[in-house]
Amino acid sequence: MGFVGCQGTGQTINFDPHVSPSTTKAEAYHDESLAILVEPFRDSRPQKNRIGSRTHFWGGATHFNVWNGNVSEGMADLALEYLQQRKWQASRAKTSEPGAGAPPADVILTGDILSFEANAKTGFGFTDIAVQLRVGFEAKNTVDGSTVKMVLGANGTDTVATFNPKDVEELTNVVAKDLFNQLFQDLTVKDKAFHLKVEKP
Repeated sequence: MGFVGCQGTGQTINFDPHVSPSTTKAEAYHDESLAILVEPFRDSRPQKNRIGSRTHFWGGATHFNVWNGNVSEGMADLALEYLQQRKWQASRAKTSEPGAGAPPADVILTGDILSFEANAKTGFGFTDIAVQLRVGFEAKNTVDGSTVKMVLGANGTDTVATFNPKDVEELTNVVAKDLFNQLFQDLTVKDKAFHLKVEKP
């Protein structure tokens, strides 16, 4: 986590979000032989130089950013971290060129970052924090050329008496993990490919 500038006068705080390891061991069974390649995500946010700000009780603002602004690579690293924690066979593409310098994969996972916001508002004796993520995920199956697409969102709020920038980072970690949990709750593996789960009536 990095700091630039002075408190309340346009300071920028940089976060490096991570997916916290699960505290429970109960994980859904999946095909560990499925090879997943994670490519850089596309950043489609209208505001790309920050993810949000904290407004101060006495005026002024502090701005927030993630991964020093390289959100496309950061989200891909976050996806890889999640997959590896869940014991998937996953690796990262070294370049955004499809298949370039990449190991063989059954599924190529990428996404379109539609929004990534973290804001805080400080009042007298409290700070309200809100984090919101929305991503269009895309899983390309190499076995048959099919593609599974989903747009998912996750958000979270917190209120603290004494603000610490770490509070924003921790809430961001929770929201990001919720987003990936949603993705893999909706996917199933069949014949070396990802498919959407069919809801039972």
